[in-house]
Amino acid sequence: MKIAVDATALYGRYNGVEYALWNLLSALRELDQENHYVIYVPRDGPSRASRREWNGSERERWQWKFLPFRGRDKMRRIWWQQAILPRQLLRDGCRILHAPTYVMPLRATVPTLLTVYDLIALTHPQFATRANRLHYSALLGKSLARATCISVPSETVKRAVVSHLPAAARKTHVVPLGVEPIFRAPVTEEIKGQVRARYALPDKFLLFVGNFEPKKNLRGLMRALELLPQAPPLVLAGGARAWNHNENFTARMQTTGYVERRDLPALYAMCEVFVFPSLAEGFGLPVLEALACGAAVVTSAEVPLPDLSSAALICDARDPASIARAIERVLNDQSLRDDLRVRARRYAEPFGRQRTAQMTLDLYRSLI
Repeated sequence: MKIAVDATALYGRYNGVEYALWNLLSALRELDQENHYVIYVPRDGPSRASRREWNGSERERWQWKFLPFRGRDKMRRIWWQQAILPRQLLRDGCRILHAPTYVMPLRATVPTLLTVYDLIALTHPQFATRANRLHYSALLGKSLARATCISVPSETVKRAVVSHLPAAARKTHVVPLGVEPIFRAPVTEEIKGQVRARYALPDKFLLFVGNFEPKKNLRGLMRALELLPQAPPLVLAGGARAWNHNENFTARMQTTGYVERRDLPALYAMCEVFVFPSLAEGFGLPVLEALACGAAVVTSAEVPLPDLSSAALICDARDPASIARAIERVLNDQSLRDDLRVRARRYAEPFGRQRTAQMTLDLYRSLI
């Protein structure tokens, strides 16, 4: 069976959705020795070096098709998805399509699996860019209705999908995201020292990882820190494509800029507390990564990982005092911090990218 994947989101520096897609493709390469794949990517998509794992005999089963536009050319990307891709699928002999980033061609010519990570652009429009609000308002609801099958990362997103489109209940399936092996491997003192020097990290620090966007609640986190004058400085490891951020960082905050994926495990392992008081999430991949690395985590009830309170302290993201109290508890109680670190790794153990790939492969098979 030949499977098409619209991977036009893979360009530049990856963010959470892009890493989720890349991890899925990497795990499918390891898991699926039967099917053939056609991966559509923009002209500035994954480099030959980043695709070095796809070599030898696997090249026959994995075809990377580079399209005549750059990833940032969003209008051409949308035009290609809606006008060109349906016919391209027939020309390339693809039997199913995986549309892994929220929207699909509304005139798809083959059964389609649509992956939707959240409905935030529709349910919390204040947390979306104007371009995303327009794009998803026009196409997301229609994509949900048109898709043969829908995968979502959490029960919370499934409920949002069904609330938006009750008819989608039977075709919507929860496929949790998973972390790659680097987040489970031990981090040596040598690696910690190299990463500490590379980003000029203080001896002790709190850590936030993510984009500097409104839903991440950096304003609330800053207000919480004002209530903790003795707390270590906060390191903000910012991801790609930050937007609408006009906060004034204080002397107790340090920004790293974009952090290479290989360096994240050391940051998670070294921090005193990983803090993620998000106001809206579809899954919360940075929280899962931090847990897999054995970090003591303070996060919000808006992160919909199942039974998360068994491995992390949960705060009210809309109350800076609640955020501050949770951070203070971890900082002031060494036994609690040690216990959270142990529970963190145990909690994250089932969330591997191989499970995500297997569940996705099962959905592919269900489409035929």
